[in-house]
This record gives sequence, structure tokens and C-alpha cells, in this order.
Amino acid sequence: MTAAANCPASVATFRSEHGFSITVARLRGLLVDKGMTIFVDIDQADAAAQVGMTLRPTRLIVFGNPKGGTPVMQANPCAGLLLPLKALVWEDEARVTWLAIDDVTGALVDGYGLAASLVEPLAKAKALIEMSAGRDPV
Repeated sequence: MTAAANCPASVATFRSEHGFSITVARLRGLLVDKGMTIFVDIDQADAAAQVGMTLRPTRLIVFGNPKGGTPVMQANPCAGLLLPLKALVWEDEARVTWLAIDDVTGALVDGYGLAASLVEPLAKAKALIEMSAGRDPV
């Protein structure tokens, strides 16, 4: 899957300036530094290998901050279907590393009837994913 893969408009993809392992480490570090909890880190390539299949390096990192997510789920428990947030890191056939995040804020407002001000803090996650793909400032 490359950045040109078919994704909903709510999914933002970023080409990483780093290799796969470094990108994963940067993402994890940045999330923790910004007060996020990493709930689970799924190595999807390893899962494929366990059933005799191959998959390029692919990790799904499930993360969030209960201070931001809990009020959203208090307002509408079904919002828990979209929370916590998820970031995908994968390596394409050219060994380029990509990151993706589904910005769920629109769905929470439009589909779940939540106030935009309530879900606004969740939108900051997209910038964190983008930051982990880029070069460090000099």
C-alpha cells in the first residue's frame, strides 16, 4: 500500500523522512512526550508471519489521552468505537515509510452529534503524526 492507495478523505498520510524502525520509535517517543498513552502496538507483519503469510513492515499504534477521550465517550458512549485513536506505519514496495491517521473529529461531530469544541482536542493528533515523519529542526 502506498500513499496513492484509496483512502477516505478523513485519512491523512505522510511520507516519513526516516526508515521504518526509526519512524516507529519517533512516533512512540513523541506520543509519550506529549502525554499520550500507548494502549497497544500491533506488529501486523509479525501477525501475518504467524499464519504463514508475508506483509511488509506494518505497525498499528493505538493511543490516546483519557483526559481528552473520556469526555467524548461520556457525551456519547458509542464514540468509543472510534476511540482511542490509531496511527498506521508501513513500508511500501520501494522501502519508503509512510504514516497515516484517520481524523475522526468530523465523524464524531457529524455522525455522533458531538459538539466540535468537545472533540477539537483530538484533532491535534494529526499534527503529532506528521511531526514524527519529518526532519528534526536544526
